[in-house]
Amino acid sequence: MTAQLTTNATLPLTAIAQQTQQAARELAQLSSTAKNDIIECIAQSLTAAADAIALANQQDLDAARRDNLAKPLYGRLKLDPTKLNAAIQGIRSVATLPDPTGEITLHRQLDSGLILKRIGVPLGVLGIIFESRPDAVMQISALAIKSGNGVI
Repeated sequence: MTAQLTTNATLPLTAIAQQTQQAARELAQLSSTAKNDIIECIAQSLTAAADAIALANQQDLDAARRDNLAKPLYGRLKLDPTKLNAAIQGIRSVATLPDPTGEITLHRQLDSGLILKRIGVPLGVLGIIFESRPDAVMQISALAIKSGNGVI
């Protein structure tokens, strides 16, 4: 992909959305193999960074305790090695799913010369809101890549 997303948190949401839309257009054009390779790279990177992720999560948990985060939210925030490994395996399982882009799920002749088709296409840009679920970022990212969508 040639689109480069700027990670500057001071960018207006409209600029972030425009960058994400451009990246999503490029992602939607990738082959299933290329998307699966990206998903595998994510899984490998998470595996390689497991110790750093655990440390960062512990810092988040410490801050949550100091801020008296509600117990249910605290429980979802915790990302232990078992949960991280399960998330990584979940990412890898996304790569084994059929690519929904271009999949014809309905093909029916309604009348002579009139054919109705339902074809899977990317939505474009998805806006996702979640709290206290670090594993959700991994899952949502893998599914968005597989389906050719951008995520904000």
